[in-house]
Amino acid sequence: MEESILSTIGHTPLVRLTRVFPDSPFSLFAKLEGFNPGGSAKDRPALHILQEAMRTGAIKPSTVVIESSSGNLGIGLAQACRYLGLRFICVVDPKATAQNIRILKAYGAEIDLVSKPDPVTGEFLHARISRVQTLLQTIEDSVWTNQYANLSNAEAHYRTTMDEIATELDGRIDCLFVATGSCGTLRGCA
Repeated sequence: MEESILSTIGHTPLVRLTRVFPDSPFSLFAKLEGFNPGGSAKDRPALHILQEAMRTGAIKPSTVVIESSSGNLGIGLAQACRYLGLRFICVVDPKATAQNIRILKAYGAEIDLVSKPDPVTGEFLHARISRVQTLLQTIEDSVWTNQYANLSNAEAHYRTTMDEIATELDGRIDCLFVATGSCGTLRGCA
């Protein structure tokens, strides 16, 4: 029996895909990250980023956690913050799905919606990051987990995802395909 929902993060199944290329001389595997409690690989860095920040004292019980996310990392952070008793503000934009917003709210996240793209770049990411900076200046004892530059993002995948894959395949990996967003999974598995 697991001690908490957070202890179920990781150790996801690695499945051989025998029907994709049935007559192929190579084997193809899929790491089923959807089995994480938040439904994605982003649960891993969300938890690791928070644990490292708590270990170093950057996050205390009174700290307000802030992140820019349109989806999965926000959900992972919301889930972990809820369990750890931390206030969490997720800065999103109109591209965030209604389903993700509902999940974030169900975990207790406060939603801060950026409605207009950055006037210089025309991108919502820059507008979200700008809003994060404003929130950091106005909310006392707040911290940005910064999935884009936080080394703990990649480290989570290096220590868990890649280690699990390498262990299950006895280190026999010829090629690895990774979906990217913040590139944390890619950097950690490289």
